Amino acid sequence: MKTVLAMISAVERWLCMLGFAVMAIALVSDVGARLFLGHGIVGAPQFGLVGMLVTALFGVGMAADTGEHFRPQVLDRFVPQRLEGTLVTVGHLVTALFFSLLVGLSVWVAAESARLEDLTALLRWPVWMLQLVFVFAFGFNAIRYFAFAVIPALRPAPPISATETPVAGTAVAGEPR
Repeated sequence: MKTVLAMISAVERWLCMLGFAVMAIALVSDVGARLFLGHGIVGAPQFGLVGMLVTALFGVGMAADTGEHFRPQVLDRFVPQRLEGTLVTVGHLVTALFFSLLVGLSVWVAAESARLEDLTALLRWPVWMLQLVFVFAFGFNAIRYFAFAVIPALRPAPPISATETPVAGTAVAGEPR
């Protein structure tokens, strides 16, 4: 399972880099064309939007991999320490189920778009192809969180808060263990 998560993480990193590159190139080119030619590049904002969508959706997985995802901690002080591990496991399981629900909804929406032969307004691309980004991003996260729930050793180290000082010899979030 560790190998599967490593492959998912590698794919997400590459897709994030590609999405960011597409977004940056499209938007910088469009702005440059507006400055020097007096008009933008047809479709550039739409390419930028696709790049942003890919970067944002696959970036969620990158944050989860390093333990940098947002988790409210306001109620943590009320949880007995003996239940902490169980609640973390339940949290990962609930998150996995939530992402699984999103996968199902995304598949349904993409299938409907394909059935209706929807096309994007300007680029005239099949909408369902763009909606597959949601299916894969949510699917990767569902797999990841199921793995975190079932195999606790695969979970990322919790991030160090701004008020904590790292203890010598311990891993810092984002660093290899």
